[in-house]
Amino acid sequence: MQALRETDPRWIGPYVVLGRLGAGGMGEVYLAEAPAGPRLAVKLVRAEHAEDRTFRARFRQEVRAARTVGGPGTYIARVVDADTEAELPWMASEFIDGPNLRDAVLDHGRLPEEAVRSLAAALGEALIAIHGQGMVHRDLKPSNILLAQDGPRVIDFGIVRALEATALTRTGTVVGSVGYVSPEQIRNNGRVGPPSDVFALGAVLAYAAAGREPFGEGQDAVVLMRIMNRDFDLSAVPEGIRWLVEPCLREEPEERPTPGEVMSAVAHTPETLRESWHPGWYTAATAGSESSEGVQRWLPERDSGEQESRVEYVAPLTVTDVPADAPSAPPSRRRLLQGLAAGTLAAAGVGTGGWLWLRNPGGDGENAGGSTSPSARPSATLQPAVVDWAYGIARLSEMGGPSVTLSPDGDTLYFGGVDGKLHAVSPDGGELWKTDLGEPPLYGGTVGAAVATDDGAYCLSGNGQKLCALDVGGRVRWERAFAGDHYNTIPVLAGELVLVTTDVFAKKHMVRAYRSDGSLAWRAGLPDQTHEPPVVADNVIYVAIYTKELITLDAEKGTRLSGFQTDSSDRRPAEFNGTAVVPPDGAGSKGLVVHSFAGRLVAVHFDDGSKAWTMDGQSGTTGSDPTVHEDLIYAFLGERLFVVDRNGAPQRVLTFPRTSVLTDYRPVVDSRHVYVATNRGIAAVNRPV
Repeated sequence: MQALRETDPRWIGPYVVLGRLGAGGMGEVYLAEAPAGPRLAVKLVRAEHAEDRTFRARFRQEVRAARTVGGPGTYIARVVDADTEAELPWMASEFIDGPNLRDAVLDHGRLPEEAVRSLAAALGEALIAIHGQGMVHRDLKPSNILLAQDGPRVIDFGIVRALEATALTRTGTVVGSVGYVSPEQIRNNGRVGPPSDVFALGAVLAYAAAGREPFGEGQDAVVLMRIMNRDFDLSAVPEGIRWLVEPCLREEPEERPTPGEVMSAVAHTPETLRESWHPGWYTAATAGSESSEGVQRWLPERDSGEQESRVEYVAPLTVTDVPADAPSAPPSRRRLLQGLAAGTLAAAGVGTGGWLWLRNPGGDGENAGGSTSPSARPSATLQPAVVDWAYGIARLSEMGGPSVTLSPDGDTLYFGGVDGKLHAVSPDGGELWKTDLGEPPLYGGTVGAAVATDDGAYCLSGNGQKLCALDVGGRVRWERAFAGDHYNTIPVLAGELVLVTTDVFAKKHMVRAYRSDGSLAWRAGLPDQTHEPPVVADNVIYVAIYTKELITLDAEKGTRLSGFQTDSSDRRPAEFNGTAVVPPDGAGSKGLVVHSFAGRLVAVHFDDGSKAWTMDGQSGTTGSDPTVHEDLIYAFLGERLFVVDRNGAPQRVLTFPRTSVLTDYRPVVDSRHVYVATNRGIAAVNRPV
């Protein structure tokens, strides 16, 4: 522990600060205690993150989930208190009096084989508990594993997910600790599932067994390239451990073992593992020590004369640029479906995941779908956005999706918030109603984006654990709770039915279809793999599975269709750079598909996959999915809203005050306005003409 600096706080919430324990990517870590209470490790969020509304919403959600795991009898340091609404948010965890694994290896060298096997079992049990609560650690590394007297403890789960929501994250970057991130974490900008933690577990065990980093050291970009190329060095890992590590480091997530399989592989049950801990298990036995006999000792003796005197090191999270020439396998069935799972399947005008369909305006000529120029440069004059009206709420839902949802007649705008309410506003900005659908935000009251019908709206509340149907006046017609499971936060309409699908953390994956009266029409099981919300076209439901298949279901009955062939040959999904797109109802195979990526809009011809045009907006930046209105494309590229015609030529470029808009929400357009998400709610911007 270090002494406090002049600038350090003396109190955090009700706790008096005793000293500094370290620092990480999210903030400073302090040792603190309450009067007559236990000592705690309190993490104080940095001011730069505290000012980020999206970070706060994500941090709030992660703290709530983290408090459901850990505690006595587990290998997880329990989160015992938090204040996510403080000027500088903080969370307090059990203080573990012991070194972290990184420092232990640096001080004592690599661990004996039996110690590594016990470590593998304990970490496997911790991951089972974390994944069982719908979480992914995302930053398992030696410095996040503390060695207590009665076994290791995992800390800092969920922190990376909160950091991924901040302005630090942009397309082409990775948030995490280089050397312990999985290939999919690099490829997918942090979109990961439980297998990513298993990859990190393999790297941690290799480090513990060999005493050195499995992917070596050097510049971050170099280490990331080694991970992508599976260029790891296990030569110093004992043979008795190597067989355990290698499967965890497999490139394909579905080919890695589960945490439970890791526990079984080392022949430990929860009971036998607990019997292996003894007081002083991580302390090197000293010559002549009376207590050394019969005590399991993990660590070799410390070099003579070296004393325990160090500040606990907390390795910082890094935001690392992915090299532009990072290896990419050619498109294949598996890559195609991995891309789909990342949200690249879309229907007309929806823009889900960044793909947008534009129908062919007529003719089959070479340029019928748009300009064939390789790159269209923005030439439209910059003009400031003119806000007609703004509507303030506590916070817009952090669940993503469109900024608002328009009713079929265009007379109502629906949007959810982390205040637990679904809001309805008129196109003139007048509040029509707001209906409370959940508990306070800290307890899971977040309401996601809605889907609208002539009779009202559907939305998911409680962070995806309850489907709500409301009439046009805001009255709740019915609710359906999903006990113990989490569902994707945006429902999908399929004719007269509303669909909800489980999210990545569900224990049993499925699609549920409800009728307008709330009765269950059908439910269909899905493979236990990551998937995105479905897309519906021509009475067929498409669900992209993370691993190897594209599931197709009959929309009326929920029965599985064979393959993804439907009633006409030109209804097959087309593949573009390892992803796929399903054409909308009745569109056939003609038209353009537009994608937003890294500050660019890219259009390809659906029928042959050839590139029609590329428009560079603000290259290297993040932005929104595109949307279309009257044959114009609207998309945020960086902090500017681009209005582009079907040939890729910018017509207008709207600018906004810095940080005033949330550019990852898709803009929604009607005849008068472009509706955008702001840091205080939504705003109606006059549509440029």
